[in-house]
Amino acid sequence: MRVLITAGGTAEPVDGVRCLTNVSTGTTGGVLARRFAERGAEVVLLHAERARIDALGVERETFGTFDELAEALERRLSGSDFDAVIHLAAVSDYRVAAVEVDGRPAPRPGEGKIPSGRDVVIRLAPTPKLVDRIRGWSRNPAVRVVAFKLTDDEDPAARETQVRALLARGVADLVVHNDLRDIGVDTHRCEIWRIDRPIRSTDTRSELADALFELLGGPPDARPDPRHRS
Repeated sequence: MRVLITAGGTAEPVDGVRCLTNVSTGTTGGVLARRFAERGAEVVLLHAERARIDALGVERETFGTFDELAEALERRLSGSDFDAVIHLAAVSDYRVAAVEVDGRPAPRPGEGKIPSGRDVVIRLAPTPKLVDRIRGWSRNPAVRVVAFKLTDDEDPAARETQVRALLARGVADLVVHNDLRDIGVDTHRCEIWRIDRPIRSTDTRSELADALFELLGGPPDARPDPRHRS
């Protein structure tokens, strides 16, 4: 099984030293990459430059911005066959379109340095959903896609609505859902959804990796090492 995994958060430049990013560390993607490789998969990991990922013994490529991740995904998927894509990178929903300093346009985002003490207005533009493009970029028309949905909502019904909305778009075979309230130092609770219902629950990153490996059709004789823990 050949798998492409994305992990970590994109960073959109405001000026030459500042950027808009998110809290993703890439840790879960690193665990998935390591466990898949341990169980015999050939893994390519695209991860953010700032991601907290140890040496994994898998092929790796880094990205910074949304555009860099999009380019890497398209190039990798169109250039060789993958059986599955596990897309859990925290992709920015917005990029910096323009910056005004004291009411005047600043240099292009990513250039120069805005002096401190100024009145700054940052205008954002939406980015497209990369998960919607994976099948179109893929050289393998039968590629299986795993999408991730992170919520931050106390209402279970509201969480479910968001997961169902992603599934309804028809861009993913499986959706892994977790909520910020269920992520801790030693726990990472997830539900794996297929079509219209959850089919598996896991409590740790390693359990999630093994569940996805089996659901994606990993070799039945490749058993996880019971000594391994997340």
